[in-house]
Amino acid sequence: MNTFNRVVLVILLLLGMVICSLVLVLPLPTVRLIALQAGGLSEFLDRVNPYVLLPIGILLALMVDLIGVLLIILEVRRPAATAISVEQAAGGKVMLSIASISDQLKTEVGQLPDVLQVKPRVAAKGSGVLVELDARIAAEAGVPSKAERIVETVRLVVEQKMGLKLVRPPKVNIEAVRRARPAPATEQVTFTPPSSSEPGGTADAEHGPS
Repeated sequence: MNTFNRVVLVILLLLGMVICSLVLVLPLPTVRLIALQAGGLSEFLDRVNPYVLLPIGILLALMVDLIGVLLIILEVRRPAATAISVEQAAGGKVMLSIASISDQLKTEVGQLPDVLQVKPRVAAKGSGVLVELDARIAAEAGVPSKAERIVETVRLVVEQKMGLKLVRPPKVNIEAVRRARPAPATEQVTFTPPSSSEPGGTADAEHGPS
């Protein structure tokens, strides 16, 4: 948004410089040109059906107002913080990125037994962080005990390993799924019938019915 604001500001300043220069250097020709253009626009609007002109004007006004409100909201709204200050760092100010916190939580929680998938979401609030974590675990592990272990791991990573503060207890959303049972192993046996040249085959041929 800052880049967009700069571009708009530069364009408006350039237009203002050109218009002010023309008005100050050539005041009469500039005013006459503006009046001529305004008169031509007035004649054109007089020829337009008012039942067509009014809806078009309302539509354009709504579009302009909507764009203006959107720009104001984007300008006033504070952007999401991408880093937070580490409280336990001494001798200087250390900034830790939100992305690195998410990566560390994903790695640490993902290493717990029976945790199949982890998706953390971290946001900075004041001098601390908010943590919400989606975890998919094996149903056989037991949801209460595994949820407690995940919360303890989140606290350990955020508060001790990274030196940050949790604004409130971490929120953990758990999905318990059953693991697919492996298919039973099958043994492949190849049977090769005896050929007529083997002793058994010859004996059968000789002792056949007469």
